[in-house]
Amino acid sequence: MSIHHPRVVFVSGCSAGFGFRSARALARAGHHVVAGVRTFSRHGQQYAAELKALRAEGHRVTLVPLDVDRDESVAHAVDAAMQAAGRIDVLVNTAAYSVLGPLEACRPKQLLAMFDTNVVGALRLFRAVLPIMREQGGGRIVQITSGLGRVVLPFMGVYAASAWAQEAFAEALAYEAQGFGVEVAILEPAGYRRGGRPRKPVGDEARLSAYQDALIAFGERVNQSDPAEGDPEEVARAVVELVEAEKVPLRTPVGEAAVELLRMRRTLSAEAFEREIYERTGLHAVYEDEEEEADVSAVLAAAEAAVSPGESDDETPAGRE
Repeated sequence: MSIHHPRVVFVSGCSAGFGFRSARALARAGHHVVAGVRTFSRHGQQYAAELKALRAEGHRVTLVPLDVDRDESVAHAVDAAMQAAGRIDVLVNTAAYSVLGPLEACRPKQLLAMFDTNVVGALRLFRAVLPIMREQGGGRIVQITSGLGRVVLPFMGVYAASAWAQEAFAEALAYEAQGFGVEVAILEPAGYRRGGRPRKPVGDEARLSAYQDALIAFGERVNQSDPAEGDPEEVARAVVELVEAEKVPLRTPVGEAAVELLRMRRTLSAEAFEREIYERTGLHAVYEDEEEEADVSAVLAAAEAAVSPGESDDETPAGRE
């Protein structure tokens, strides 16, 4: 692929977070963006309006309804993209959301719903665009996962499980689709307080009380971090670079926190890494100090606000983009 020619880029998850920012950055970089949106949420309507406004600036943006949980919606969106642009050079898959909290407090139905969006949704999009790219003689897929796609942190295991699965799918596809001229790149962003992925808390609040001390320690530690740390626009810039690059690496971590976490995983011994995670999440002190009684649900909410991979939208079912 050449940086000198505009590309037709299909971007999923444009109702919020990384998808919206990536679509906007790609359009401003001169590419024809086909933006998949879920418009019935408050954020979705706002972002769809902002993307439409780019047309007045002379940018090429086509909005298509997209629900990655539904086969027929994915098929219709890809068909609409082909009708509008005649080809799809790049798929940027960002559609996903996070579920945060203790693993025990995640209801099985909640886990299955998240996997249907984050993992099966990615598969639906892969299946829709690969025949097109194969017929075209090539293409590129950019899968946005997470800095937690290769590392697990406490109270983020549910979301990390989907990120690990996304990474496995994307890496396998990189090997399998190479013969068709299709490249695959995995982008691993850090967590951002605002502007990343939508989030939801675990659903079984009755199970939270057993984790009260750990949640309090975790919430206090993450709330000590810089509230302005990280800029989600760096993810959008990285997406543009991957779309325009002559060749792409398989994995690209984005954001200081993600780079540092993956560096620690790579360079530290297993024992040293575990100690570092206990220290950084405040869990090392859980059994050393007695904590005051607190509303565990409120503590979990505060922790989510502090470390959230994105913005919450109560009007969006299951927090999906």
